Amino acid sequence: MKIIAIDDQLVNCQILKAYLKKWGYDADIFSDSLKGFEALKNLKEPTLAIVDWMMPEMDGLEICTKIKENPPEFPIYLMMLTAKSSIEDISDGLISGADDYVSKPFNEKELKSRIFAGVRVLDLQTKVLDQKNELEVINKQLNKSLTIIKRDEEAGRTIQFKLLPKNNKNFDDYHFAHHLSPSLYLSGDFLDYFKIDKNHICFYFADVSGHGASSAFITVLLKSYISKYIEQFNSVKDQTILRPKGILEQINQEIIKANLDKHLTLFYGIIDIEKNLLTYSNGGQFPFPIIYDYDKPKYINAKSLPLGLMDIATFEENSLKLPARFKLFLFSDGILEILSMKDLNEQQEYLLSSVSTPDVDISKLLKIIKLPSEELPDDITMLILTKN
Repeated sequence: MKIIAIDDQLVNCQILKAYLKKWGYDADIFSDSLKGFEALKNLKEPTLAIVDWMMPEMDGLEICTKIKENPPEFPIYLMMLTAKSSIEDISDGLISGADDYVSKPFNEKELKSRIFAGVRVLDLQTKVLDQKNELEVINKQLNKSLTIIKRDEEAGRTIQFKLLPKNNKNFDDYHFAHHLSPSLYLSGDFLDYFKIDKNHICFYFADVSGHGASSAFITVLLKSYISKYIEQFNSVKDQTILRPKGILEQINQEIIKANLDKHLTLFYGIIDIEKNLLTYSNGGQFPFPIIYDYDKPKYINAKSLPLGLMDIATFEENSLKLPARFKLFLFSDGILEILSMKDLNEQQEYLLSSVSTPDVDISKLLKIIKLPSEELPDDITMLILTKN
């Protein structure tokens, strides 16, 4: 803590210096107001300044005004010494920028108490400034970290979306189209569709618990699991990839064994092109898929547990003879979060009515459901499988 005293009377300077030394302060004393003002402009630390009002060349009022107009980098507490005692004069001094005043001739006890009070104020201001500087450093570090995280998320998003299948894809008479809107930069929803051999098409639709990077990681893991079973089919004719029940059982064990504290829902289907037959297993996927035969839409009910919760979970495998022409719709449960009706039965009926026209496609569904443009409460994904 620095103290500067400016008084054109040499005697006053000597008295101030003696008092300040007595109270434990080594002060810089200036009898030249211009030199004192220059010292105040170039402060290197928090400073208490004792300034006489009546001085030649530059008086105390002008010094206070100029300092407050262009304050130094460090806190400064300005105390005016004045023989003026009228309310108007004192008011002028405080308005000009003085923080306190002491009447001349000054009383030792009063001067001491005022200086000590000013020092306490400066100590508090210094602590606030130190905290502010510390917060600025932390903020810069956080911004740097956030920039790195954002770049990582952008890279992760690029990778994740590249893992998605090509949109509007045809396999023989079957057409696949999808839409994915993540609630965060990365999504916990995932889907895929591909041809296994000349007579079988596979598709699956997954929703990992939670949001963001940790959930997105599970979708990448799921993709790798499925790729492993495809490779086993191609290399050693392992039939697991064609058996929905077996796939769900295997992936359930893989997720539990990995101990990732995550679970997921998964609808997995195999289409036999020659028979126009859908074989499927549902691992907790809800809402249930909707099939529309160009007459009336209905849910494909298939209740079961999600994957990754219980190692003893069992899954059913069902078959459905598909109509000659149909649309099959799958929605992630995030769709229920944005529907205006709160009753689940009403929401399900609304979804049925939304897909009950022959011309419905992804773009029309987005308009019907009114997908919000702002941040979503959950990932929202939809898949449409069409056979005409």
